[in-house]
Amino acid sequence: MKAQSLQYQLKDSESIGEVVTALTGQFQLTGEPEKTVRHILHDSFDWRLFQSGLQLDEARGAGLHELTLRKLEDDSACETIRLEGPVAGFFHDYPPGLLRDRLATTLQMRTLLPQVEIRRRERLLRLLDGEQKTVLRIALQEQSARPPGRGEYQPMAALIRLLPVRGYDKPLAQVSRFLTAVLELKPQVDPLIVLGLSAIGRQPLDYSSKLNFNLQPLMPAGEVARQIHHTLLNTLEANLPGTRADLDSEFLHDLRVAVRRTRSALSQIKGVFPESEVEKYKERFAWIGQLTGPTRDLDVYLLGFDDYRNSLPEPYRPDLEPLHAFLQTHQKSEQRAMVRKLNSPHFHTLLKEWRAFLAAPPGTESACAHVHKPIGKLAAKRIYRTFGLVLKEGLAINPHSPPEALHELRKSCKKLRYLLEFFQSLYPEDRIKPLIKSLKGLLDNLGDYQDLEVQADKLREFAHQMVAEGEVPADTLLAMGMLVDGLLKRQQASRLVFADRFALFAGREQVAAYQTLFGPDRKKRDAAGEQA
Repeated sequence: MKAQSLQYQLKDSESIGEVVTALTGQFQLTGEPEKTVRHILHDSFDWRLFQSGLQLDEARGAGLHELTLRKLEDDSACETIRLEGPVAGFFHDYPPGLLRDRLATTLQMRTLLPQVEIRRRERLLRLLDGEQKTVLRIALQEQSARPPGRGEYQPMAALIRLLPVRGYDKPLAQVSRFLTAVLELKPQVDPLIVLGLSAIGRQPLDYSSKLNFNLQPLMPAGEVARQIHHTLLNTLEANLPGTRADLDSEFLHDLRVAVRRTRSALSQIKGVFPESEVEKYKERFAWIGQLTGPTRDLDVYLLGFDDYRNSLPEPYRPDLEPLHAFLQTHQKSEQRAMVRKLNSPHFHTLLKEWRAFLAAPPGTESACAHVHKPIGKLAAKRIYRTFGLVLKEGLAINPHSPPEALHELRKSCKKLRYLLEFFQSLYPEDRIKPLIKSLKGLLDNLGDYQDLEVQADKLREFAHQMVAEGEVPADTLLAMGMLVDGLLKRQQASRLVFADRFALFAGREQVAAYQTLFGPDRKKRDAAGEQA
């Protein structure tokens, strides 16, 4: 097993010379010419590689342009490929191999974005044994960082890295002891991307669409509502540039989720804002949902196109290519129309006024019924009431219930999910997480049931639209008919699964858990907590 490389932080670039002098006096060293390399580190907007323990490093230098996928834990390379042009955004643009496979698993539909650019001046020393064999490589690195392609470089900590040679562990240990015991250097374990981002005032995971509040039961409900809405507005605005540029489909997806959560919070966290303001902003955010809907719908069909094609017998798969071209053409058209509206004064005014409303000191809402009440009691009451509604609607569904009954249940389940996610930090993680997971399982089933029906109807609509816009091969229409038939069969299968999925959600243990966390008995615990 190859020994792991080690690195140590120097006080500054000037101390590199002092380290070289000290090492030369103790060990037999030979040097190589100094070289300068630019490292551009890439990840998705939501840090999928970093979260998976990976780092994608584009290295540029004299005669050098390569891309290396590395492990964060030890900087070891998973695979390196030479580049002839710029770094590709999506995994499917790379040649078959380990790098592509790992990117496919990790990134899925997300594109790569340059996160930080690092300029590194490196001097490499080789430690020799008595036979003049290289037994250890020592890299002395002076580095600076900037946002990719722009701005002034900012200084980073200088590093000394020990790069082991297989079979020579003893020299690695000797030099390591010398650096720590004699030169008193401190180990540096942070990955390159962390060090580079820190130099430009950023850090990994500085964006996530997940809700991560730290609420306390006695916090005023009005303060909590503002905190939730501020976070959602920040998420919406963070995704606007990527949505406008159509970098990948997840920017628009996250933007729309932030809008839906905002509308849900306005409806579900009651009595903290004047009702007139609540209704006004619910309507205005519904407008954002409407203007972004057509583009998102086409994104979904394009994302699912491979599954559509693969669901057909192989001889019929090429017949769907005209549908793929139709979807791409209309997605581009809807994208342009959406961007015009996102750039409109009306849209900018909405966001500006909403942020000003959230930032303003309490005014008329100070008279609202719940604005000063502890959020713990209000959240539990609202969650328990919504859970009761879900139970009532779900238990009323039987094999003969119309599709509309399942659609209404899905809406109620979404309300419950948003409430649980908003307020999950008020409850023990090991008790709230299973409830959210169980609810997601039910929602997945209800979503499949409704979405498959919508997709089947939409494909029929596309077929008519394609005919109206020009000639369509008969084989394409036949293949689309096969798709519709397959989607409706899958919908019926999901309908048969519903009863079992709902039974799991509404089981005795689940009901008891909701009663314990959110039911009337909680008042005794709340009172005991306040006295304490």
